[in-house]
Amino acid sequence: MKKLTYSRVTDLPIKLVVSDLDGTLLNLEHKVTQKTIDAVQTLVSKNVQFMIATGRHYQDVYLIAQQLGVDIYLITSNGARVHNAKGELLYEDHMPADLVKTVLELSSGFGIHRNLYQQDLWLVEEPHEELLAMHHESGFEYQIQDFSTIDCSHIDKIYFTAEHSRLLSLESLLNEHLAGKLYITFTSPEYLEVMNIGVSKGHALQMILEQSGILANEVMALGDGMNDIEMLQLVGHGVVMENASQQVKRLLSDLPIAQSNAEDGVAKYIEKIIK
Repeated sequence: MKKLTYSRVTDLPIKLVVSDLDGTLLNLEHKVTQKTIDAVQTLVSKNVQFMIATGRHYQDVYLIAQQLGVDIYLITSNGARVHNAKGELLYEDHMPADLVKTVLELSSGFGIHRNLYQQDLWLVEEPHEELLAMHHESGFEYQIQDFSTIDCSHIDKIYFTAEHSRLLSLESLLNEHLAGKLYITFTSPEYLEVMNIGVSKGHALQMILEQSGILANEVMALGDGMNDIEMLQLVGHGVVMENASQQVKRLLSDLPIAQSNAEDGVAKYIEKIIK
């Protein structure tokens, strides 16, 4: 990974704020509000760095991040990729092709929507208009592909969307065959995601901190999903969103709660630490 540079000059005890996107920084319409933009810009003006860590694809997140009007490093695909503010790929950890093939074989026939992130592409087998609408703000769109003939190399993430009960059955099957070989996690009840073993937002953030010289106890992170837990446990100032699931709140019961993403919770919490 290339050397990352961050300003350490600040009067605040926090040097870096890291935020999840969906359910956290974005509102219920999956948009960045003006209040959030203003709060992030004020934060950066105080020489505190801001970073996004999300399960979304880099091509999707990049255009959203531009709306904030500040230089931002991006942790995407749940930590499988890291880009700097110039859009340069600093780190990537994709799954072994044979394990991708196994996941596709095991998940076939479940009647769920399957999605692959392969380098700069988002690949699906069939349309999903509701899912596509979530990415309207960035303009990022999927390409339809026959998964039975797909090249299984350079896949950073596989994710499935369906009702929770059906995904629970798939999760059980995947863990039966691939536990300890791949990282399998729910990001919300309707989204089950698979990455390479060792991949997580927390792991990617740890690498960035080691390169930058920022200490974990100088970092604040906000999130709402199961895929945020490693990151929230890593930092000195983890914050759980009010709209997080009860499971996340139970696992992180010692952390403070920010108002929901529907109420500009991240912006209000940033204002709080600035004051």
